[in-house]
Order: sequence, then structure tokens, then C-alpha cells
Amino acid sequence: MDTEIQGAGPRKPDPPSPRLILDEASGIAALAFDTGLDAHAFAQLKLARLIAASGYMVAPDGSWTPWKPLGVREQHGTIGIWGPAFTGERLDTLITDDTRKDQALDALRYWIRACRLLDAQQRLPAPWPAGAIIAPSGRILFPPEELLQYSIKAAGPDAWFHGVQQYVHPDCSGMGGIAFTAGAMLYRIFCGSPPFPNTNEETLHKDIREGVFLPPRLAVPGLDPSLAALINRTLRLLQEKQAAQAPLVLGALEDLLGPPGSAPAASYLHEITSAEQARLTLEKERFTKQLNLRVKAARFIRRNIPALAGVSIALVSLVLVIASVISDRAKRPTTQGMAPLEVVETYYQAMGALDHLQMDACVMPKAGKEDIDMVTNFFVITRVRQVYEGNIPAILSAQEWINAGSPPTESTVFGVSDLRLEGIDQDETDGEVSFAASYLLWLPGTFREPDDPERGEAGSETAEAAGLPWSVSRRDLIRLTQRQGAWRIAAIQRNP
Repeated sequence: MDTEIQGAGPRKPDPPSPRLILDEASGIAALAFDTGLDAHAFAQLKLARLIAASGYMVAPDGSWTPWKPLGVREQHGTIGIWGPAFTGERLDTLITDDTRKDQALDALRYWIRACRLLDAQQRLPAPWPAGAIIAPSGRILFPPEELLQYSIKAAGPDAWFHGVQQYVHPDCSGMGGIAFTAGAMLYRIFCGSPPFPNTNEETLHKDIREGVFLPPRLAVPGLDPSLAALINRTLRLLQEKQAAQAPLVLGALEDLLGPPGSAPAASYLHEITSAEQARLTLEKERFTKQLNLRVKAARFIRRNIPALAGVSIALVSLVLVIASVISDRAKRPTTQGMAPLEVVETYYQAMGALDHLQMDACVMPKAGKEDIDMVTNFFVITRVRQVYEGNIPAILSAQEWINAGSPPTESTVFGVSDLRLEGIDQDETDGEVSFAASYLLWLPGTFREPDDPERGEAGSETAEAAGLPWSVSRRDLIRLTQRQGAWRIAAIQRNP
């Protein structure tokens, strides 16, 4: 069944499998996880080893302590593993409760902070909404991962799908997976449904890998543009193979959301005019139609290539060429579904990643040619260095270098920092908007610009000798136009 982008109604959460019990042997409260297995199956799988596994409890102040199971008990015919008491709710239960959006948002704030803290300790938990239990105080329990797998599935036939698969990228772990899951949960809180609502597991994974979802700014007109852009970016990080940027994106997301209790969910929703509502409704309809047609065409060809092969060699060759073109275009970066602000942010972020293809996707023909040529040259240079100098870290984005304390480095430091965007013309009704962008462009010490009045020959030699990157302040006036339902940069006027 092909994907259809559409809304999904609220789902009643599955009953949580971990529960507080009274341990009969000691007479004290404990937290039990039902494995859903009888004693025979439990013994065959040798799951007694789970008692030796360890989870983590993370406090709101950033401190953490281990959580270890203490024993096994049988109740109602299945085996449960129990440990120290912990009172709270599963995160997936909170984010799917539309009557408690503020509580869900605070729980997610605690979760993002806890994941970043554990990552710094090299103890990153599995990015499963159903794999985190949140106490009212903000304390979070991440139980042992294998124990979670059994206990989540024991909660019901759909518990694993709704508590894990709908919010987890099937191909990625680490901070890239955490960033993706954070974006998916934020989408559920604000948009009322998961970004990938398809209930067929195979199609769901295809949708996630191909980025088939309705952008949050179209799903919820009036959603804060910066938040909508960040959610959109987290859900596209892995599709665009930019998982290395996940820590920076998570940091930006945490900064935007602020600490728990700092801003209610409603503060990220703004009233819009009826004219704007009508315009976004039309854009949503156009986007949905175009995306469904593109996805259906690409998947139809991939699905039917074996059947078409029997017609003739010539026909097979033609189909393969068409499939190749469609597949190649589907993999290329695109600004489809992005807001104008997000297009501009993506353009400058792609510079630091040496992603000239993404930059090219953000502009109309000839716009930004100077920037794209420069990035392409740096891309080639870094690849040549890797070939001749061995396994060196060839490229380091300017922001990563600054965050590390701006140390001397053999890597090529390049990119944008201190980016500030100012809306000049924000009326989208005429199909054109404009921004002013102020930023620092960082270049490696070996890079020379002879015509730069502030950087003479001596300055170039000094920077080159020291191996230190240098920066130049820029201010660009950017004009965007909308073509075929997508915003792209039509012109960049660079002021000294």
C-alpha cells in the first residue's frame, strides 16, 4: 500500500507494562517489568542474565545513578523482573495525551537534557519514547535496553509499533537517532499525530528513510517558524546523511525550548490571518498532491521492474533509465515543504558541511554561484588531502571548531558562525520574500583572497604560518521566490 500524507486521530495509549508492586518477600514497593513470557520460555531464552543488566536514573540537576534489577517473580502466569521503586509514566504515554501538552513538553525537555548528559558519559540510552519513565519531578529512568524490548512488547500487540517504531529511525542509533526521535515526539505534541502515521511497518520504514511527511508549518499553521524549521531539520538529518550535525541540532533545540516550565506549549502557537490560513491550506493541498505523486511513481517503478523485464530488452532499458532518474531526483536535496527562513538557514549551514548539492538545491540558477564554486573547491581539496595525507579529519565546521575552544588544528576549518537573519519583506502573497543575513565566514589560514582590503599579503602569510583560520564579516541581502510550490533563493546581494 502506497503512502498517503494525511492527519491521524488521537490514539489511546497502550497500558504501560512497568508497574509498582509490593514485593512479598521484603514487604517493600518495587518496580516490576513484565516480560510476557512464562517460566519455560523465560528459562529457554536464558533471560535470567537480565538481572545483571544496568539502567540509569537521571536527576533534573544532571546527576545520574545506576538502576539495577534485584530479582525475578511470577505473577498471573508470566515472569516479571523487578528492581528499586520508581514512580512515573512512560514518555510515549505523555506525548500522545493531547490533554497534557505542557506536561508532555516538559517531559521532552527533561529527556533531551538527560540524553545529552548520558551521551557525554558514553552511556547513551536507546531512543525509544516507550523506553523512558518520567517522574513528576523530572527524574528519568532509562531501564536496561534488552529488558525494555520484552516489557514493551508484553504491553500489547501494538505497543512496540506505537511506542518505538513510529518515532525511531530504523537505520540509525547514537545522537543522530536521538535527534530524530526528539523531532518526531515534538511533531506529535504540536501536530497531534506522528510525522509518519502509516500503520504498515514496511511502508512506515520507507516513509522515514525517504522523508515522506507533512512539514510541521503546514500541519499546524501558526506554529513558531523557528521551532517548525528545527523539527523539520531533525526529521531530515538522516535522510540527508548529516547525522554528524545531530549534537548541534539538539543543542539548538534545547536552547529554543528553554528549561522545563519556561514556556507552555501554547506559547509556540501564534494566530494568523484568515488570508494566511487560506494560503497555507492551498499550499498544503499542493504539497500533499505533489509528494504523493512523486512517492507513488518512484515506488511503482521499483516494485514493477521485475515484471516489466519480460516485455523486451529495450523496454527494460527504458524503464531502468526512468527509474534511475526518478530515484536520483528523489535522493537529491530539495527545499520542498521548507519555509523561506528554513531555506536561508539551510543554505548557510550547508556551507560549513561542504554540501554544495544542498546549497544548489536552495538557489535558483546562477544565484549563489560564487559561494557554491568556493565550497566545491574546498570539497575537492579536502578529498585530495585525505588521499595523500592518510586518515586525517579533513574538514571541521567553523561552529564545531569554535565550540571546541578554537584550538590549532590540521583540519580545514570552514563555514559560517554568528548567523543572524532579519526579515525584510515577509509578505508571501506575491511569491517573493527577502531577508538580511549577517554572519562571519571562516576560512582556513592557507586560503588567500588577494582582493580583500582587510587581509593583505602579510596577513595571509601570518595566518598560513600559524595554521589558524580567519574570518571575514559579511552582510547579504537575500531575495527568495516561490516556484512550483518550493521556496528558493533567487538573488544574493553581498554588501561589504
